[in-house]
Amino acid sequence: MKNILAFSASNSTNSINLQLLSAAIGKLAGHEIQETDIRDYPMPMYSTVLEELEGFPETAKQLQSKFIQADAFVIAIPEHNGSMPAVFKNVIDWLSRLVGGGAPLFGDKPVLLMSTSPGPRGGITNLQTLTQIMPYWGADVSGTFSLGSFYENFSDGQLSEDKDQQLSEAIQKFMGKL
Repeated sequence: MKNILAFSASNSTNSINLQLLSAAIGKLAGHEIQETDIRDYPMPMYSTVLEELEGFPETAKQLQSKFIQADAFVIAIPEHNGSMPAVFKNVIDWLSRLVGGGAPLFGDKPVLLMSTSPGPRGGITNLQTLTQIMPYWGADVSGTFSLGSFYENFSDGQLSEDKDQQLSEAIQKFMGKL
């Protein structure tokens, strides 16, 4: 049994990516899922000056502990203007500095990346960028899933049949790396 850290990289209280994450978690039977809300770990906007003056926020240390304990990650990441949300980039900035010494933030562990949006592209631009940059952060991107047209493909906590099958396939590919 693996310890999987699952979180939505959104600070929205009504995040559709969080809803997608919940659907994915339901398919990860046989593993310990540690669902984490990124909003529970607020951090000031990263700067080297702030790091020098105040050190690392306790929330960064707490979240880093969860990263270290995890055997794998499932992350639902919204797309903001074709890129990752500022809240996620800020977490990466703090945690990568906290790890230090060039150590991989994600520990070379498997990562399933997902994204959804109300529009038809489903955050695919951001996912394409993240699949290229996250290995630099030590992520073994072991699967992706993009859900376009969220409100047409997700209802009452359930994906449409064809999208549910696509998500199951992405999860199987990811679980093959565990």
